Amino acid sequence: MATNFTVILFQRQHFGNEPGTFNDIEPNVPFAGSTKDFSFDCPGVNPSETAFLMFQSRDVDHQRNIFQINGVDVFGGLPASPSRDAWNGNILLIESHHQLRATGNVLHVESRNSSGGSGDDIDDFIIDNVVIVYKTADLSWVLPAATGDFAAFLTKELMDSIPKVRGSGRDVNPDDQRNQYVLPTASQLTSWRAVFQSLLAGAGGLAHLQARMISSTYNVIQFLDTPTGRTYYVLMEGVPGQIPAPVDHRSGSVTITEPPADCTRRGWGTYVFAAQPQRALSLSAPHLFDDAETEIEAVEAFLRLGARILLIAGTDRDQNRAEAPCAHPVERQFLEADVSHTAESVFQIAFEEIYSSDTSTWHLQFHGNASTQRGCEDVDVFLSNGVEATRATHATLYTLAENIEETSKAKAAGGRVLKVDVYDDAQNDCILRGTDNMQMRFASGRPHASICLGKDPEEPSRFVHVEQSRDARRAETPDPGRNRGVVVDGILKTFPQLSS
Repeated sequence: MATNFTVILFQRQHFGNEPGTFNDIEPNVPFAGSTKDFSFDCPGVNPSETAFLMFQSRDVDHQRNIFQINGVDVFGGLPASPSRDAWNGNILLIESHHQLRATGNVLHVESRNSSGGSGDDIDDFIIDNVVIVYKTADLSWVLPAATGDFAAFLTKELMDSIPKVRGSGRDVNPDDQRNQYVLPTASQLTSWRAVFQSLLAGAGGLAHLQARMISSTYNVIQFLDTPTGRTYYVLMEGVPGQIPAPVDHRSGSVTITEPPADCTRRGWGTYVFAAQPQRALSLSAPHLFDDAETEIEAVEAFLRLGARILLIAGTDRDQNRAEAPCAHPVERQFLEADVSHTAESVFQIAFEEIYSSDTSTWHLQFHGNASTQRGCEDVDVFLSNGVEATRATHATLYTLAENIEETSKAKAAGGRVLKVDVYDDAQNDCILRGTDNMQMRFASGRPHASICLGKDPEEPSRFVHVEQSRDARRAETPDPGRNRGVVVDGILKTFPQLSS
């Protein structure tokens, strides 16, 4: 039976009621007070098997302090320290009655006095480096497999399974808002990070197991594309041919915590990893149907370019009625299912792990508009990095813009062409710059905890917000120089193939 481990605590913590009492031996140790809880996950845990807890402690005077896992005392508690002047290593058993679970476990530490009470003379001690080692469930890591036309699966079966909401923003049709998107909990998002880390490391089997421990609706599928012979690993709800139906919920935010076996569709998105990518590109489509045809454009671009990764949102951004908790502009009230404008989403966690996994991949996100916003009327493709560009700081954006324009002219044969612009003039450029986009803010260097605070990006990044007119994202128009194939050709010319 395999094992895994979780680091619960990696920073020293001083418990007690006398801050500074350890300044002579451990200066500046953080003061936790008399009690504190530490949340942790155990992906894939087998709760019926014994685990063990390893940690260091210093100056524990007695064994009347409280030391619990999931509300149950750990046998032996905090062992008393033989000396104040040395660290002590401890190993304690965690048994089945502690009910370890995949997500949402809690270590509770509380300082007490020598009589077990909570009076003034409570024990002052330090703990550090708390790690739990546990056995994982004896489940098969053989991935579900599928074979067929991958493009058809993504553009037809997958897209057809996601309900469309008519209208957009303030003009949305309330009859279509059925509250089908489920909000992930903080604990679930922490566990999803581990899933994407496993996928990026090539451990698809482990990722499959980890995902199913969060929600039994999710699987990692090994998909062989018969037209090309290429293999893709697809993190999705259900499996091809058996995608769970969406479920209506009462108005208001909905979360599902326990048990993972609840088969309710979550709407957390689909994530595709190429087994043998040809270009260091990651493409994403966050606004299905609302930014019409951008979801098809992203799929076509991913397959044609041989990109590394494709991120597809799991629901229409207007599906739920509740507002997004992040700061948003006056002209549009974003809703909680909008993964570009909500920090706490699986889509965001996926992006953060993917973006942080290397320093060479470029990330292009497809958007669309009706060209009625200020400054956008005469622009077909507007490329933004969230920061005013110069040719010195944003050479790739200018190259991409020029390549799209050149391709458009070549295809147009003297006819109408796509007009392409780069965000480099804050006063006059199109206002659709993606500065309130959570993925762009993270890419610009803002940590996850602050991307929701309403500040614009401050640094250039490898993230490109691709804002497009209707013609630029259509398969065909009366003008051969104005369609999404032209945009994809421009991307292809800009980003070279990976060396074999």
